[in-house]
Amino acid sequence: MGHLLNEPIRAEHDPAGRLTAYEWRGARYAVDEVLKTYGTSPDALVYRVRINGDDDVAIAELSRDADRWRIRHLFSA
Repeated sequence: MGHLLNEPIRAEHDPAGRLTAYEWRGARYAVDEVLKTYGTSPDALVYRVRINGDDDVAIAELSRDADRWRIRHLFSA
């Protein structure tokens, strides 16, 4: 079961605009793969991603509303 969080994050992108990493609660997490994208508007989307951090590999659900990013859920992988 995942943890419901809904907290702001600082997202990092490559020059092409792809999500590559994010910072949350003082730690940096690399985005290994985008597993799925939900939503109908390009400015309001939800991304389910596989992440790699200091602790382990996990699945995170991130949301974007314009330029504001949030971590919604965190699942162990």
